[in-house]
Amino acid sequence: GVAAVIHTAGPYLGEHPDVLKAAIESKVPVYVDVSDPVDYINSAKAMGDAACSSGTIALCSAGAFPGLSNVLAMECADRVGDRVKDIDFSYFTAGLGGSGEVNLLITNEGFGEPMLVFRNGKLVKRFTAGGDSRKAKFYIKDDDLSARLVGERPVWDWPFPESATVAQHLKISGNSNVGMGTAPDIWNVILNAMVAIVPRSWWKSKAFSEGLARFSKPMVALTDKAVGETHAMRVDVTGENGRTITAVQAHESFRRVVGQSCAEFTLALLEGVDSRADLMRPSSGVFTPEELFQTRSARKPVLKRLLSTPGTLNYGFDEGVVTAQKSTDR
Repeated sequence: GVAAVIHTAGPYLGEHPDVLKAAIESKVPVYVDVSDPVDYINSAKAMGDAACSSGTIALCSAGAFPGLSNVLAMECADRVGDRVKDIDFSYFTAGLGGSGEVNLLITNEGFGEPMLVFRNGKLVKRFTAGGDSRKAKFYIKDDDLSARLVGERPVWDWPFPESATVAQHLKISGNSNVGMGTAPDIWNVILNAMVAIVPRSWWKSKAFSEGLARFSKPMVALTDKAVGETHAMRVDVTGENGRTITAVQAHESFRRVVGQSCAEFTLALLEGVDSRADLMRPSSGVFTPEELFQTRSARKPVLKRLLSTPGTLNYGFDEGVVTAQKSTDR
């Protein structure tokens, strides 16, 4: 029979989890996808009871970001040692165009979607995708490879689900933010300007976003040759005690780290099918990474394999110090 179904045929925006439904109905033991729209994830989670009845364990958003980023956030939250107040996700990719039009389309369509973030402990919608530019350092130590290859980069709002799902799971009392940036910096400037001018409704139009993706692909491919491929993420978790824990991970390639992360999540679930006794995690149902790997015993082995995939440049945690700094209402 079929041991696992891996669904990576995005974009998922506006789609229904039909592949998951088929996997559940066929009693496939393991299902994994790399979905990111919150509506899609919620529809998938609504199938939780059916998955339990069929003996299927399903993991949504199991890529790099979301995916590895969610697990890193849970590790940081555990190390904070107090209730989480604020959580920030920052991502950087160079060489995104090398993965084809689909990722350009996904990025474009996202500009028409609301940001689902927390403000003062409550989930809110903000139409700020492509805006609210700020800078993030994608390294812990000055001698990290990512300090030289990525360094400090601008990031801007984009509606990744973890700003809502992880924050909700942790019941944060403050704010959540999520943003991404790319290289060369001219693309950040162009995208920020276009989002400020083009109506949100146009970005939601598949014809417009798809057409723009096709139009920009040759230019993106040209600049990709100049800047090469790099990927990095940074997760900052601040507790009510004022302590901030930071996690950074960097990789040679965005395309590869997404595929590798998805594969490692799948292998972890497949191995768990035969040996669940000591993993302290559910054996069936539909989950996001922060839910399935919320305990230390479940999280430790999967983090080890996610942070050691071929091409990983560096990773690390900054345990931080207690500060009196207040979170900003971005």
